[in-house]
Amino acid sequence: MTSGRPAFFDRLEAWWTGHAAGGRPPHRDALSPVEIMPMLPHLVMLDLAGPAPLVLWAGTAVKEALGGNPGDRPLAETPLGGPGSEAAIAQMIAAARPVEALLGGRPALLCPLAGDDGGIAAALAGLAPAAP
Repeated sequence: MTSGRPAFFDRLEAWWTGHAAGGRPPHRDALSPVEIMPMLPHLVMLDLAGPAPLVLWAGTAVKEALGGNPGDRPLAETPLGGPGSEAAIAQMIAAARPVEALLGGRPALLCPLAGDDGGIAAALAGLAPAAP
């Protein structure tokens, strides 16, 4: 584990790596709620297929931390949006690998997911759990 990096990020990146075939991002269909259940409260699913990132759903810990559900809204209209968020998503797409970033000032790990055409169509974002 990298110094100062949340252990949660290591677990999420291990999931991603375990599903990445030949270093390519896993297909969005690889996401199994049963498999990611322990991480689910801290995850956010972003749809990147449209003109702007859209929050599809957020886990319970994310909703609690944000004071409400950011789901079904453009990322920019949620507390996780902003110029830094858009730059981090662009970096993740360019690298086609998980990247650490800040979403709305919150530490996050962005994991790219491929669509049917093989391009990056979505991202699974893990927000660092709050320190106890």
